[in-house]
Amino acid sequence: MSRSHRTSGPIRRVGVAFIGIAICGLLRSPPAVRADEAADEIRLGAQIAKEIESHYRVVTDRAMVDRLARVGDALVPVVDRQDLTYHFRVIDIPGVNALGVPGGWVYVTRGMMKFVRSDHELAAVLAHELTHVAHRHYYIQQARESRMAPALIIAAALSVLARSAAPIVGVSLATQGAMANYQRDLEKEADLTGISYLTKTSYSPVAMLTLMEHLAQADKLTGRPDLGPLYQDHPVPDERVGYIRDDLIARGFPIVRRIPEGYLKITLDPPDGSDGQPVTVLVDGRPIIRLGATVAGEDPSRRAQALAVRLNVFFNTDPAPYDVRDVISPGRWTVIGGQTQLFEVTAEDAAYANGSPRAVAEGLRARLAEALAEAPYYRKF
Repeated sequence: MSRSHRTSGPIRRVGVAFIGIAICGLLRSPPAVRADEAADEIRLGAQIAKEIESHYRVVTDRAMVDRLARVGDALVPVVDRQDLTYHFRVIDIPGVNALGVPGGWVYVTRGMMKFVRSDHELAAVLAHELTHVAHRHYYIQQARESRMAPALIIAAALSVLARSAAPIVGVSLATQGAMANYQRDLEKEADLTGISYLTKTSYSPVAMLTLMEHLAQADKLTGRPDLGPLYQDHPVPDERVGYIRDDLIARGFPIVRRIPEGYLKITLDPPDGSDGQPVTVLVDGRPIIRLGATVAGEDPSRRAQALAVRLNVFFNTDPAPYDVRDVISPGRWTVIGGQTQLFEVTAEDAAYANGSPRAVAEGLRARLAEALAEAPYYRKF
């Protein structure tokens, strides 16, 4: 399945993760493209895409395809080049990888779709790949190495999707070396331009950092194979983590990881409460408190939404379980998170819960502490 959009480029690997190779420098505007050049680019891309799809099955699972299309749709309008139609496809490969192809094709493996922990991190993958396409990194690479004929590029693309940096059948060592030795600047450009794209969407630019941290962690857990001197100039995850973090700090973005990593997610059930019906506040699917009382003219829905806003502020401080406490002052039980007053228990709340104000406060504190205690597992896995 494909969707029309605009963007493209490669990313890396996890123990097998993102590796941009021949189809991929620093932050620069994309080169001007004549109509005939764009037509050639699209023809080459279509040839590569045909070969990829003749070797690997395109995933048609509706939920997975729709998710990729939804995230891709959000990124296409912010890409530098709007003269291409972008196609996003999932390839049935278990390895963690992604690949951008000249002319507007972006392939994400099934393994990558499962590896990302949120749509924010998936957006980071696509933003990286779209930079490769929009900035015509393949052609920059081709100019650096005249032996990179289309047939070699196709062989490289197939190998990248299947095994990342595994040997490319039919490609000479000299060509492999050329493709590897020019990766560092193009990959960095794709990472940092990708951040720029994310800042223009609803997705968190910190996702580029959390994604790379996750890849770096996976590399350490699985063990990076020795790829030899041919790939020494390709940036490793730890290096990319460093310059991505520096870029975010320079741009003034707070490093808030919980949103792109997909933990401490706050939801309301029902999400759009009305008519005074009870509303449950959940954190990572865990019920934290059920509000059923109207207090000072505010119905349960409005009170739940206000609590969600305060929890969001508190969670962004990367708190520990002991940062939540319940106190009595003056004569009322209040749950506090760090320096934020999260919830003041009223007599109406106690009556609805068939308990005391103290019991309601203690229960809310305990459930929040449990959710915070489990958060590290979401972050790591």
